[in-house]
Amino acid sequence: MGQKRIKDQIFAQILKTCDGEGASKTKVVYASGLNFYAIKAYLETLDKNDLIEIVPAPHPLYRTTQKGKDALVHLTAIEELLCSNAS
Repeated sequence: MGQKRIKDQIFAQILKTCDGEGASKTKVVYASGLNFYAIKAYLETLDKNDLIEIVPAPHPLYRTTQKGKDALVHLTAIEELLCSNAS
């Protein structure tokens, strides 16, 4: 059985997926390994904290903001610290 991910790792994966041109909800779901029901809360939290923006369209795109990119740098650094101490 695989190791359970912490919320920070899921947030980081979503921010990575949405970086650049943005990503559809379907792409975020597949990249994060979550389902459509579970992803909703994560996207709402990221949007509420201005870490992603929702680009309106018939099929909205989710795009990482500059604040989200800064957060991703910190989340990645924390994950590296945790992984290096786990061995």
